[in-house]
Amino acid sequence: MENIQLVVNNLDKSTLPLFVFIGNVVFLLVTAILLQRMTQKLRREYAQVKTMREDLKAFSVAAIGMGKKVLQLEHQQRRAVKSTQAKKVVSYVEPVNQTYDEAAHMARQGKNVETIMHQCGLSHSEAELIFLMNRLDKAG
Repeated sequence: MENIQLVVNNLDKSTLPLFVFIGNVVFLLVTAILLQRMTQKLRREYAQVKTMREDLKAFSVAAIGMGKKVLQLEHQQRRAVKSTQAKKVVSYVEPVNQTYDEAAHMARQGKNVETIMHQCGLSHSEAELIFLMNRLDKAG
């Protein structure tokens, strides 16, 4: 403490404002650097949130498409059962599962949504859902 007092007492009136100015400049530089780092981090996090929002929107659209497809299949199954043609139900369900398995395999190979959609005869929503699910499996 005495050393600090000696330094302050030895400073003349012209050098003290200079030290205060230099201290303020250093403080402002450190603050600017921290602000820049925080801004960059915020931008990265915003980009991640945007990507997650887009993925969630795609999942929602795909889930709606899958729900419609399930309802359609249930309706067809009820009609088949009513007409006592249970064999058609079994033979119809198996290719659908095979189609989804094939689409998942294509997605894991890196095929795009359009290719999966056209080669497997799926709707855009179905192909996108399968593509996204397999992309997340790969990332996880």
